[in-house]
Amino acid sequence: MSGAFLDEMADASRERVRAAKLTRSEAALEVVARQTPAPPPLRLERCGFDLIAEVKLRSPAAGRLGQQGEDVAARVTAYARAGAAAISVLTEPSRFDGSLEHLASATRALAPHAVPAMRKDFLVDPYQVLEARAAGAGGVLVIAHAVAQRHRCAARLRRLARTVRAAGSLRRA
Repeated sequence: MSGAFLDEMADASRERVRAAKLTRSEAALEVVARQTPAPPPLRLERCGFDLIAEVKLRSPAAGRLGQQGEDVAARVTAYARAGAAAISVLTEPSRFDGSLEHLASATRALAPHAVPAMRKDFLVDPYQVLEARAAGAGGVLVIAHAVAQRHRCAARLRRLARTVRAAGSLRRA
């Protein structure tokens, strides 16, 4: 991914956060996130080599991946049965056709298999970590370039990490 593409996606993500905050405050979202049942712990193999599968419905370069209207729950269930340690769910809506509802659907489908779902997106704000936790996610994947606006990458990453810890994500077995 080019720097220009990542910058464009981070800007779009910032705009989605601004819009989301107009409909639900961060304080209200934090209450929902804290009331969401704990995610299953991340269970890693002792040998140190694990599989994290990904749900990506569309790629800007390749177009649609899979069938139109594909059942996200069925796909993540198949991944869990195949032995995935966690499932990454891409939630970016404009270029990847993802959504927070896909993440929520995945977490519900994965609960009986004790496999955590993780939000993958161009995360730029702790609000998005809370959205992920409120949808049931056990963690988030952060593209550091998206956070690196104006050379404050380390401080922004620390802020996201504090929010992850406070939200109770990514427990290990």
